[in-house]
Amino acid sequence: MMWIVPVKPPFIKTLESKVDLTEWSERSLDFPLFARVLGVRTETVDSDRTRNKQYWKSMESGDPLLVYRSDTERYVGFGAIGAKAQTTYFDKAYWDDAGALSVFTVTDYDDSLDLEPEQVNSVLEYEESFRPCGLSKVSDDRPINDLLFFLDVNRNRVTT
Repeated sequence: MMWIVPVKPPFIKTLESKVDLTEWSERSLDFPLFARVLGVRTETVDSDRTRNKQYWKSMESGDPLLVYRSDTERYVGFGAIGAKAQTTYFDKAYWDDAGALSVFTVTDYDDSLDLEPEQVNSVLEYEESFRPCGLSKVSDDRPINDLLFFLDVNRNRVTT
């Protein structure tokens, strides 16, 4: 499964560089001491938050993710899902009480992408005007392997 994760301030600060989590007293042993962290808003009971919670629960460690900066309308990074937790720690310490209580680490993060949405939409066979709004799961019937290859080409990681 692949995920598209729209990110905007204040979440960018915990993605751009690893955060020191040694002060997080409720940190479980599977959550690293230093990590890039993103959150999903799941705190209310409207349809978007319910979907977000279902998606967050179905995320598995190692699932690839594509980061979309909604404030600049660009795909800017690629990585994988790491450890997950339910906590208010990041929301209070880093995200100005934005309401993101379902969190996950981002492993193997590469911020070398700079892609227009239309480029990704073309590969995934989405409508040209599609813009991710909220956590999105890329359907298994989409050409995910083609997208992974396309991302590797754009990150100069293709080996022959």
